[in-house]
Amino acid sequence: MKNLKISDFWIYKFRYQIGIGIISLSYLAIIIYTLLFAPNGLTAGEIESTKNAASLNFSNIFSKNIIDFPFRFLQKISIDIFGLSNFAIKLPSVLISLISLISLIFITKISGVWFSKRTSVLASIIAITSSQFFFIAQNGTSEILYIFYPILLIWSGSEFLKEPKKHQIFALISILGLSFYTPLSSYIALAFLLTILAHPHLRFIIKKTPKSQKIPAISLFIAIILPLLISIVFDFSILKIIFGIPNSFNLFENLKSLILALFGFSNPISNGMISPIVNPATVILIAIGLYFIIIEKHSAKSYLINIWTVILLFVCLINPATITILFTPILILTITGLQGLIDTWYALFPKNPYARFFGLIPTSIFVFNLLITNLSVFALSYRYSPQPLSAFSQDLNILLEKTDSNRILIVSKNEEEFYKTLEKQGKAKIKYKLEDAEVIVSKETYENLKIPANYSVKKILVSNRKNNADRFYILSRG
Repeated sequence: MKNLKISDFWIYKFRYQIGIGIISLSYLAIIIYTLLFAPNGLTAGEIESTKNAASLNFSNIFSKNIIDFPFRFLQKISIDIFGLSNFAIKLPSVLISLISLISLIFITKISGVWFSKRTSVLASIIAITSSQFFFIAQNGTSEILYIFYPILLIWSGSEFLKEPKKHQIFALISILGLSFYTPLSSYIALAFLLTILAHPHLRFIIKKTPKSQKIPAISLFIAIILPLLISIVFDFSILKIIFGIPNSFNLFENLKSLILALFGFSNPISNGMISPIVNPATVILIAIGLYFIIIEKHSAKSYLINIWTVILLFVCLINPATITILFTPILILTITGLQGLIDTWYALFPKNPYARFFGLIPTSIFVFNLLITNLSVFALSYRYSPQPLSAFSQDLNILLEKTDSNRILIVSKNEEEFYKTLEKQGKAKIKYKLEDAEVIVSKETYENLKIPANYSVKKILVSNRKNNADRFYILSRG
């Protein structure tokens, strides 16, 4: 009987495929849980995004409607197909997050860009199990694009640098152009541009790219962003929104908010997101990643991460509400730290496959603990913690689940635009005064409504919240 090698075992041969399968199943389970149970509501940002998406039309495109147009267009399609619901509102973000995850796997495993395939599985697990990723992936706003655009830009840009081809530069330019429509994404483009200007090899690649590729690429970029440029000419305030510039700011308070958001255990920091956005254990990997980024200072990756991080930290300091843009550079630093540890261990045992294999066990245990911790924090915080839950509205779920299709609604001016989507879909009728035999009144309206003597409260629709649990009042005449 011949001596068996570790490479002879099928579990070793198919370790990457098994890992990717586990990642995919885990992601599906996690995202289904988040959609159905936690946090099971809509943030103010999601409601605002829904209003903008539902009212989207091409007749007034050269206005503030142009902001986030690619995402809002997808969200509008989802709402038109599935009707106004939490599922339809969140579906575009879920699909984009899935594409982002697949792209990350391609970057780390298949194309070999930046990271070796040894870390592909563990890196992807770290990505999808962070509580911040969970939140962004199910959040029905364009924040998911802060992950989507950078990953695709890194992938397409690296593939172009390896073997410059016309279709690759067109893909890169298309992604870059579309990213400008999402507020704050222009800083990603700025980081890439400064990296190209600063790094000698990248400058050389761009310089030797033939004009037959450059001119069409530049033309394509201008064509993509032209509607945005026209809109800015009509309304200059769009530029302020695109760059995330607040009306006012306090440097000391912003710095305090940023530190608490990154490392502190406090109240929700932005639109329902819990802090810290960085797991304390992950900070160790980030620090190790920074070390390896510094020692390989001549690489394009090092240039990009350093420039990118400095720019984004400055942006977050001006406006701490934009902290979600830090997710991707934090993820890259985490993966870099993980790969640095694995590569260091492998260097100690260059020819001993058993030592190399078993050296991964402590790393795997560390990552597994991160997974369990992040899952627990997310599931428990967004299911039971009063402070994060208060940022999520259950009103739409309550209305759809506890009333029939013949809904006569009286809502406040602030709520009207949101519920008009239900009216357009034939699922409700919005009225402005009490004249029907039975009518559903929102709490916000009920508190300021003068109810005639011939109307009485038939039923109160409530949420499972401790405070402000009464959400709708069903009034009956006679």
